[in-house]
Amino acid sequence: MGLKAMTPRDLLPPLAGIALVVLFVNLGVWQLERAEEKRAIEAAFAGSGENAVPTVVNDIIMDNGEIAGDVVALYQPLSASGRYLADRQFLIDNMILDGRVGYFVVTPFELASDEPLLLVNRGWLPKTPAADDPSATDVDGAATRRTITGKAGNLPRVGIRAGEPFAGAADWPRTANWPTLDELAAALGREVLPFILLADPEPGSNLVRRWEPRLAGPMRHVGYAVQWFALAAAVIVTAFVVYRKKRE
Repeated sequence: MGLKAMTPRDLLPPLAGIALVVLFVNLGVWQLERAEEKRAIEAAFAGSGENAVPTVVNDIIMDNGEIAGDVVALYQPLSASGRYLADRQFLIDNMILDGRVGYFVVTPFELASDEPLLLVNRGWLPKTPAADDPSATDVDGAATRRTITGKAGNLPRVGIRAGEPFAGAADWPRTANWPTLDELAAALGREVLPFILLADPEPGSNLVRRWEPRLAGPMRHVGYAVQWFALAAAVIVTAFVVYRKKRE
């Protein structure tokens, strides 16, 4: 007796199984890649300690205001010479530290009058009535030219932002809700560099500067990868069992 010809309906289950296995394996590989990215970020942060030689931001800005090459990496130690523009500061709202709500105080730093501004995250300030007082974010001798140090970083980000980037009146300091660099630049009316500086701790400052990577650990992604690979294996085992039953 000849073999029964397979119809499109017969082919659908094995094709669906193959598609699921490919999908689950790809998702598992992607999670392993994410784990490697997190390890690289942790290594970069660990390598930016006190003994690392900082890159001088003033030396890597070209005549057109752009950065000379891809020379600034995440958490790279930096130093910059210039002056704070203390009358144009931002309070980044809804920042949590040790279970308390507060602000990140971001202050523009002018390297030269014809160059983009360097935005400096000067630290965390608890959200109290006193924090809304502009004097709470004062910079001692703001107009004085100085050298500051820190690490290259980014603004805090959220998946979906609710509301406008700025809250309340347009007075300074301005309260901001998960802003982007472009939005801060528009509010300042000046170009800004494509990274911010996470300022090093400063004795006597009322701002908390306790920087650490805000990310899930690599092992969480490894766990997700194991789950995806397990699902792929389950599909293969199920297909094998079904095939055996049909043969019998």
